Amino acid sequence: MTWRGGDIPALSANNVEMGKINLAKETNYGSEALYKKWMNKGDTKKGDIIITMEAPLGNIAQIPDHRKYILSQRVILLKTKEDLIYNDFLKNFLLSDLFQNRLKSYSSGTTATGIQQSKLLKLPIIVPPIPQQQQIARILDTVDKAIAQTETLIAKYKRIKIGLMQDLLTRGIDENGQLRDPRTHKFKRSPLGMIPDEWEVKDLSSITFKIIDGTHFTPKYIDHGVPFLRVTDIQDTEIHFDHVKKISLQEHQFLTQRCKPEYGDILYSKNGTIGLTKVIDWYREFSIFVSLCLIKPILSLVNPWYLEEILKSPVVNEQIRMRAKQGTIINLHLEEIREFLIPVPSCNEQNRLIEAWKKYNNCLINEELYLTKLQKIKTGLMQDLLTGKTSVKPLLTNQP
Repeated sequence: MTWRGGDIPALSANNVEMGKINLAKETNYGSEALYKKWMNKGDTKKGDIIITMEAPLGNIAQIPDHRKYILSQRVILLKTKEDLIYNDFLKNFLLSDLFQNRLKSYSSGTTATGIQQSKLLKLPIIVPPIPQQQQIARILDTVDKAIAQTETLIAKYKRIKIGLMQDLLTRGIDENGQLRDPRTHKFKRSPLGMIPDEWEVKDLSSITFKIIDGTHFTPKYIDHGVPFLRVTDIQDTEIHFDHVKKISLQEHQFLTQRCKPEYGDILYSKNGTIGLTKVIDWYREFSIFVSLCLIKPILSLVNPWYLEEILKSPVVNEQIRMRAKQGTIINLHLEEIREFLIPVPSCNEQNRLIEAWKKYNNCLINEELYLTKLQKIKTGLMQDLLTGKTSVKPLLTNQP
């Protein structure tokens, strides 16, 4: 259609995310004339529920304010009977696994699943009395607010850390525990830009004993044996050894003749998802696949935890961007990794930098763990409250 300008947002399936409308994504805006022509079945109002019918199927949100909206591609509006259903309750019910699983079971399509409106309208909804619906919505909204606040705090810590990294990697921390000031300290030019006069810039190969990747052949997996790590296994904060692939002890011993991971070494992903970095801070034996490389730091020159942060920082990410080869997957060769330029302060200053990073890393980790806990609490509450398994009365006594 021709949008003809204007300031009325048109909500496509692209704008409707689980639980919210996102106008930060690409959004078309229409004129008043187009609005009247297109929305001829009625206006949206605050609290109305919208659902995506295809690509993606089943994203649920509520109209957040009193402004006008045009309903665009693959989005429909649900106008409820207010004497039977409370919109905030219905929103949570439609977001629940109970409804989402039922919705998918009635869908059709292969590359893009969707549902016909006639089938959607036949899906059953659990409808307790209105006062109970309001109580359930109040409890779940309280958890939602806690989740939103935690997400905001995580984003804040991430912004602070980006700024902190920029300062620490260009100014460092002096003997007094302060960021160096160009007015009182000497700086020099380097291939990485201006750095403190005391620092050096070295190739990664010159501060490590060995940089080598894992086996290039897929081993035989068994149910019980020695852990075998791949890129996907180091994406989380913790490695879940119970869920990784396993190989025989004999094959592990053969593989570690060439590549033996040890405490204090660094795992670095080089194929598929590149740049994932993790210090080996455990003593359990394991082997690795070719998608990971093993970096063995010279401890008299570089602290593994300092090097881990550098390998994850913009200093190296920019070098990756320049070196990465785009194909069916993104990959780095070992020789390219060995040539990474690394800023190298004294070991004492590396320790001071680690402590500064650790403060914000711990804040981030704690908030992310708390977010995961809140999300699990909400999932459990939705399952129990929306099906009537748990009464709302005991929960409401603890509500503000």
